[in-house]
Parts: sequence; C-alpha cells; structure tokens
Amino acid sequence: MSTSENDFHFWQRPSFNLLSQAQLDHLYASALEVLARVGGEFHDPAAVALLSDAGARVDADKRVRIPDTLVADALQKAPRQIVVHDRNGQPRLFLEDRNTYFGPGSDTPYTLDPVSGVRRPAVLNDVARAARVVDALPELDFSMCFALASDVPDQVSDLHHFAAMVRNTHKPLIVTAWDLVGLRNIHRMMEMVAGDKATLRNRPFVMVFLMAISPLRFPKESLQKLMFCAENGIPCIWTSGCPTAGATAPIFPAGSLVVALAEFLAGLVVAQLTRPGTPVIVGSAFGALDMATGLRPYAAPEQDLGHLAQAEVARYLQLPSWGNGGCSDSNTLDQQAALEAGRKLMLSALAGNNIIHDLGYIDSGMTSSLELLVICNEVVSQIRRFMQGIPVTPETLAMDTIAAIGPGNHYLTHRQTKAHYREQIWRPELISRKRYDAWEAEGGLTLRQRARTKLLKIMETHQPQPLAPDVLQEMDALLETAGKSHNVS
Repeated sequence: MSTSENDFHFWQRPSFNLLSQAQLDHLYASALEVLARVGGEFHDPAAVALLSDAGARVDADKRVRIPDTLVADALQKAPRQIVVHDRNGQPRLFLEDRNTYFGPGSDTPYTLDPVSGVRRPAVLNDVARAARVVDALPELDFSMCFALASDVPDQVSDLHHFAAMVRNTHKPLIVTAWDLVGLRNIHRMMEMVAGDKATLRNRPFVMVFLMAISPLRFPKESLQKLMFCAENGIPCIWTSGCPTAGATAPIFPAGSLVVALAEFLAGLVVAQLTRPGTPVIVGSAFGALDMATGLRPYAAPEQDLGHLAQAEVARYLQLPSWGNGGCSDSNTLDQQAALEAGRKLMLSALAGNNIIHDLGYIDSGMTSSLELLVICNEVVSQIRRFMQGIPVTPETLAMDTIAAIGPGNHYLTHRQTKAHYREQIWRPELISRKRYDAWEAEGGLTLRQRARTKLLKIMETHQPQPLAPDVLQEMDALLETAGKSHNVS
C-alpha cells in the first residue's frame, strides 16, 4: 500500500431509517398546516399574549393559530446541541446527532419491593433508593424519580422527589413538577446545589419534563412551567400529549405523528418567544389504544414506531430527541418483561434517540422494578458494544498480523490480541455463558436471581457522594417552609 492509501479511517454506527426525506418533508408541512389552520387551545393568558404579539391569530375561545413563520424563527433560534452536566458541574450528556444516553422513568404509583418482591404503593424511600442504584450502575447516565411517594403530601411530593434524588446521585436529573410554585422551589434547590444562579445557568444539571394534552391543548400549568424554564435557562423536554391513535389522534400513524409534531412545535415557539436560545428537547411520540383493555401499551409496535419516528423528526429539525426503552407491559418481572425491555432498548439505540428513559418500567408504566433496572444496565452495556460497529482502519484490518500468523496457526498469544481483547470482546456480568454443569453447580440461578443479588449488594454497600451539610440544611428548611405554605404537616 502507498502512504496515501494507508491514511484512512472508516466508522459507521449501526442505525436504521424509518422515514424518507420526502416523508419527513410531508409530515413537517402537515404539522405547519395544522398549527396555521386548526391551531390549539392555549390556557395561559401570558402565553396567549406572547403569541398574539408575535403575529399569531387569537380567537375568543382561546384558539390560537400559529403561522409557519413563527415556527421557522423558533427553529432557527433553538440550540442544536444541549450539554447537561452532573451535580458537580462536569459535562456528561452531549445531546446532539445520534449520541444516546439511558436512565429510568418517573412517577410510577407502585413498585416491586426489592426485598419482598411484592407490588406495593411507592414511598419516598423508593425514590432515594432508585437514585442510589442509578448512581451505582455504570451504564445509566441520568436519574428520574422512578416512583410517586405516597407517604408525603401530594402538593409538595415533587419537591421531596427532587431532594431525594439529588441527595443520592451525582448524575444528571430529569424532574417533574406539579405546578409553577413547585418548579420555583425545585429551582431554588437546584441553585443551592449548584452554588449560585449563574453557575446553574452555565452548567445545568437538571432537565424538566413538560407535556401538552392531546389533541392540541396546552394547559396553563404546562405553559407556565415552560416559560419559567425559558426565563431561567433550564433545559426542558417539551413533549406532545403522547397522542394515542384511535383515541386522541387519528388512527393512522402518520396522522398521529402530525398531531404530535404540531404539539411540540407550538411549545417550541412559546419557549423561543419567551427567551431566544432556550434549550428544548423534542418529545413528540405517539402510541395506540388497545381497544380490548382500554390501555395504551408501552411495548406495542405502534409505540415503538412513534418513538423511532420521533428520533428522525428531531434530526430533521436538528434538535435533540426523547425516546424510551427498557420497559414492558408485563405485570411482573418475567420473560415478557425481559423480552420487551431488551427489544425496545435496541430499537431506540438504533434509531439514535438522544435520551432513552423508562428503563425498569413494568405494568405499562404503573410499576417500577429495580431488578429490571439492573438487568437493563447489562443490556445497555451489550448494546453499546454493538453500537461501536466495525471500524475499518489500517490497524483493525490487521494485515501484517494475518501475514505473520499465516495459515493454520492461532491468534491467542499474539500481542494484538493481548492488547485489545478486553475492549473488542464484550463480557457479561449477569448474563450467563457458562456450561450447563458449571451453571448448575453454582446454584442454577436465573437472570432475575442474579440481578437481585447484585441489587441487594448495591443497596447494602453503595454510598453516593454526599452534598455539603449547609446545602442539606438549606434544602430541609425549604421543604419545611413549602409544606407549611400548603398547610400540610
């Protein structure tokens, strides 16, 4: 080979495309038409005034029709990359292109007790414990509350969720807040942890999850929180109302995606009108109604199509995306749960969703399982090895090595094998590759049993990096004051 022929490097990440460029053009144009012709119901006067002043048409019934020029302007102002830091101010999530990050979901009313295995109402300790487990699992990149604490007052449970999470992991957080008052208090705690307002704005470690209501309704609380995030530079995941085909969206996937995209774009416009440059992540997935049960299944193929299409729409808009995986409709942690969770993780990774959440969900998002979360950590590790693909370089072609070994010999002791086998050959921790006799001699444990053993060890031994005592005191004082302001004890 000549020198010029030897100076090359080729690497392509495994991926697939669901939609063509022409299809994406049609979907985007259709969403613009919906916003301009149909519009949406906006239930916050400040948001309506903002849109009206910018040129949107406002009717007496709160119907606001948004021209495509406002959408184009918002897309131009929205940042293409969002960098999210950890609690210590270190950059951790680079949300752009096909960079993919994984973590649990939030707000499940029930949990599978990690000790007894019994499904029960979730409590605040479950939120803290989930954050501590996420902190210990190396393949999980961010944390969500993973439970709805039933043992604290509903009005301030969002504040307690945040406090429990930030005390138990240094990793980036995604939070929910019930209303603007709650979000303001959470933001105050975020400032306590970051040190000051400027540091928090420059090195955000929290993203806020916000939703519309399908079809095409934008509630007061969601709009108020969206504008607060914009004013304070908080990255937000603005998702559609998760349109459900046949119920809150057209029965056809394309029509459902148009509704979802229109709902996202409307929120994007409000955010950029509030403060140009507001970091917004695309949440515009759709799913389907199971006509037999009345439920919206998490692991249905229609739901998969919705999240995969969302990733492609986000890249079309040149914005980061929000997907899901590692979740199941199974009522318990069984073969169905593992099958559905693993399939969804691989599909979301191949689609290139930037944030993949809901790892550890079962029971269609009603129940959390720390055991499944531990299993998903292993699956993510496996997927990340697969997503490395097959880099083609002078070194990886190994032509000199092939010539040196020759026919009929082996590569086991070659220096190249010794130098690279750990990085090139993935090794599982929980997934068994043992011969039957060895597996049986060690107790014949199932994957769930091995995951439970690892989980219990984490719960017993892992200690997250603590917050400073003065920060903890400030947070406790805020929680007490917030509770009193809601007349709760």
